[in-house]
Amino acid sequence: MFVVEKWEDIEECVRYARYVLYQVIDLGDVVELRVKSGKLGWVGVFKKESSELQRILRKLEDYGAIKVLKSVPDENFLS
Repeated sequence: MFVVEKWEDIEECVRYARYVLYQVIDLGDVVELRVKSGKLGWVGVFKKESSELQRILRKLEDYGAIKVLKSVPDENFLS
């Protein structure tokens, strides 16, 4: 996967991708937002009350992105 630097770089891909995944990771005073669209990924760190975070989350919802709760290896999922 290729990780891009700016949200704007991945937003165009998110808009037209078949599947978009995102995950919000609580890091205490801040949250890490991870977005994956095809072979592109983006990571942002925001204060929990950030208007920029809320704006991006609304866009992800508008684009039909799927929220990921956690990830586990395939071999462990049904064991």
